[in-house]
Amino acid sequence: MGLQATPDDPAAVEARAAALAFYDGMEKDIGDKQWLAGGYSYADIAFYMAQIFGDRMGAPMTDAHPRLQAWRDRMSARPAVRQVAGAMGRYLLSQGRKLPEFLAAISTPSP
Repeated sequence: MGLQATPDDPAAVEARAAALAFYDGMEKDIGDKQWLAGGYSYADIAFYMAQIFGDRMGAPMTDAHPRLQAWRDRMSARPAVRQVAGAMGRYLLSQGRKLPEFLAAISTPSP
């Protein structure tokens, strides 16, 4: 988090590489499952919030993670997730912060 201003710092490069390696492992682990640990659980909620933070800090999932991205889409479609993560996104926008595209999509106020 403290390395945002110095993205080329070796520690920042290493942190992004570690995040990508973690996503690679999660991509393999999720396989064809709909949720991370069998049924929808706290694991899904915790990882959803963690990957939002990772994306915002410069360590997003990539095209190498299509299953995780599909999982994230399922998570984002859940009404409770849309409500909570959307409110968080709106707050971040009100503070002039940039949002990952998937979070911006659920953070737009309903007409």
